[in-house]
Amino acid sequence: MKADAVQCIGPSYHLADRKAAVQSAINCLVQRLDGQNFMLASVPGRVQVNAFGANVRRSYNADGRWFVVAGTQLFELSSGGAVSTLRGAIEGAGFVGMAHNASQLAIVTGERLYILTLATNVLTQVTAGGWRGSDDVHEIDGYFVFVDPGTDQFYLSQIDDGTNLNALDFSSADSAPDNVVTHRVLHRQLWLMGSRTCEIWVDSGDDAFPFVRYNSYTVEVGVVGKRAAINAADTLFFIGRTDRGSGLVYMVVGNQPQRVSNLAVEEALLASSDLSLATMWAYQTKGHEYVGINAPGLSSTWVYDAASQLWHERAEWDEQWFQDRASMHTFFEGDVFCADSGGKLYKLDEATNNLAGLPLVRERTWPHLVARSLEPVSYRCLELSCATGGERLGSITLEISNDGGAVWGAPLLRSLGAVGQRMQRVVWWRLGTAVNRVFRLRCSDDVPFALYSAALDAG
Repeated sequence: MKADAVQCIGPSYHLADRKAAVQSAINCLVQRLDGQNFMLASVPGRVQVNAFGANVRRSYNADGRWFVVAGTQLFELSSGGAVSTLRGAIEGAGFVGMAHNASQLAIVTGERLYILTLATNVLTQVTAGGWRGSDDVHEIDGYFVFVDPGTDQFYLSQIDDGTNLNALDFSSADSAPDNVVTHRVLHRQLWLMGSRTCEIWVDSGDDAFPFVRYNSYTVEVGVVGKRAAINAADTLFFIGRTDRGSGLVYMVVGNQPQRVSNLAVEEALLASSDLSLATMWAYQTKGHEYVGINAPGLSSTWVYDAASQLWHERAEWDEQWFQDRASMHTFFEGDVFCADSGGKLYKLDEATNNLAGLPLVRERTWPHLVARSLEPVSYRCLELSCATGGERLGSITLEISNDGGAVWGAPLLRSLGAVGQRMQRVVWWRLGTAVNRVFRLRCSDDVPFALYSAALDAG
């Protein structure tokens, strides 16, 4: 066979205009090897470790102690998430914010504030007059910082004591006429994120009120929703909004928002039925830090790899693609865990090739193959270099589209080799002729998936 290498490794980048861009990497991601060598690796599988029977509202690691609010109960987890100890009741049903100082864990539900004393495990609801409500909470220099919902005002607890709130300890992010949507802490800076702008405040140490606006500084980009921002890769990522539009994903670089999304990601986000309800998650493993975005109406979760600066997608397959249900990613004792809306808790596991018993479907769609002359090309043979001969039998399918990815032919099945046959050839012969061809690979079996290269005999 006389064949030439063809570019089969790449990220997700597809548009509604399929003739413009059609490539995708679903549940697989670009992994750099050495130099300029790359492979396409599978995302980790999931192993169920617990089931709470109620929606997980928050999962949080407080310096080695792992807390989960599921339904109306606060649990502390141990033994890799398998053992849960009840610590008290948290009213409400929606997302809860969590933050901790040296001795306390603060939990907010929007209407209520709870403080768990870490030394005694006593949970107390704070009803002092200084409590004004808050959808989230963050800690900076010993202060718990809250935002008064629907206003431009934020307020503080006393230092190292979340039960002590002074009604006069507040200020306003009022350099622009937009309310604070949410807030985050980055490098000992308090980011007050509005619907059109962000303000940065720092601790000045003043006895009257410790926080001041940083150099009278205003960032001319806001955030689309309360959970559309996350700390990751030693910076802050968020889905932005300005008075000119929304749907760009930013990373903070030197206190300035830098666009990290591309046209494909932005087109997907703008198709969301309600982008204000978008949520973000992050976790780190093997030199990579991943930032995921879930938004209502999307068929997949878009994920940014801060190491490669490339995007891929994660999704679950049931006759069609559905957004990945995993969220609330938490690092605990060397492992990464996540939860789903059904109240189940999972460990991410590189050695597992299923989603807690459900198929982990890996799919790669290549960019268009078009001759420079725009003449028809005869595809005589395609061979993959991929993982074969695993611990159980597996197969991979090839689908072909001759109209730019709109209509696909029947799946062409090939074996990934019997157990131990690691040099199994994966080859398709006599693939016909086309002017504009797209190849799509899919592996649905409970076997390892890795794609290293491909060779194509065409002319």
